[in-house]
Amino acid sequence: MKKITLLSAAIAAIVASHSVQAAESITIDPSLKLTYKNFYWTGKDKAKGTNKTYRDEWVHGVIADFDTGYINDVLGVVMTAGFAEVIDAKDGIGYTSVAAQSLPTTYTQAQLDAREANGVAGVQQLYLKAKYTLGEVDLRADFGVKKRDYALTGNSGSRLLAASSDGFDFSATYKDLTVYGAHITGASNRNASTLSEDLTVNSKVVDNENGTYTKVPGDKLDYIQVLGADYELAGIGFNVEQMDAKDYLKKHFAMVDYTYDLGNDMSLYGDARYAQAKDGGNLLADNADGSNYKSSWINLNLQLNVGNAFAAVGYNKTKDNDWIDANADQGNTGVFNSTLSQWADYSMGGEKAYVFMAGYNFADLGLPGLTISGHYAEGDGADTYTNDFERSEWGTSVSYAFGGQLEGLAVKWAHWDYDMKGTKDVANATQEKVNEVEDRIYLTYTYAIF
Repeated sequence: MKKITLLSAAIAAIVASHSVQAAESITIDPSLKLTYKNFYWTGKDKAKGTNKTYRDEWVHGVIADFDTGYINDVLGVVMTAGFAEVIDAKDGIGYTSVAAQSLPTTYTQAQLDAREANGVAGVQQLYLKAKYTLGEVDLRADFGVKKRDYALTGNSGSRLLAASSDGFDFSATYKDLTVYGAHITGASNRNASTLSEDLTVNSKVVDNENGTYTKVPGDKLDYIQVLGADYELAGIGFNVEQMDAKDYLKKHFAMVDYTYDLGNDMSLYGDARYAQAKDGGNLLADNADGSNYKSSWINLNLQLNVGNAFAAVGYNKTKDNDWIDANADQGNTGVFNSTLSQWADYSMGGEKAYVFMAGYNFADLGLPGLTISGHYAEGDGADTYTNDFERSEWGTSVSYAFGGQLEGLAVKWAHWDYDMKGTKDVANATQEKVNEVEDRIYLTYTYAIF
């Protein structure tokens, strides 16, 4: 509450100051929209004939997004608040859009299996935004709790409510060059009611091997910092970014992309991406052999666009250790900014993977709101498995956005089928096999009040 009070006071002071200077020329363009969401997700692991349900969750909720716009084209406030409530859910599963019933620090398997789903509600975003033009340089800054989206860290928006993080962002744009950065000190998960909480890493659950489990709290993470730049030269786009999760992980990312116009409503897009991560300090444990953690990946992509259709292929190779995507326990910060981030992240150390994607929008047939897409991905060669390791998936998605009097209403169905097998513990010949099959139905309706 202290941060909210300080933020409110800062907003009031700046707005009042600006109003005194231009009392009769205040311009404001606020907006308020309400979104109703209704999601049904079901998933089973059919490996070895178990047909075990790991997800059975039907939830709905309402989200309100308020934006003052930029008052006098300088300052504004954004606030997003909403709730997610359970319609029906199977007890004991891993809930994702709502919270699971809390457990004591040490608990039994029976208590874990009996957990009920609890609704969540609260403020997901509350931040001050500002912009200013200094000569040919456009300056922007945000301060507060918001959903962030960077190449190396971000907050997931894939559930009914979005995750968010607490901090400060800035950017400066001069012609085709933009320099940006962020300093993040807190976060909240997508299925939590808290506005923000301290960042931690290394939270875990210990199997006591006597039928009980113990939750171990994580280590405090002081901050996550991001610094990056975007530049375009002769139609070629460049992006570089670095991230520092203090005393935990250091990451770097680079990307170059280009779109070539083939004429006749055809174009060819290509990009190359590279990322590396290394031990950032005493909060990250060393490898089993005593060496420091390091990982890197390269991702190459090519996409052909023909009218409203596209076909694409991507390749990814990860070296050394598995890529650690999450930078904190809070905020759902996992980012693997590769086209091989599909149902699974094909980012194990030594793994090489391919993805094939295609999609079509039916606008030419008089149905501009109808879109179909699909993908197939496969990977092998992970160092932590023997050479029998392989995995693959295929997924499809059909969505329709209504128009006319039903504008704002959209429905989507998505399906995934993921298979993995391999021997991980060579000494004990421990074989793993997974066959996850999941279906998701999304219904959303957005109404702009003003």
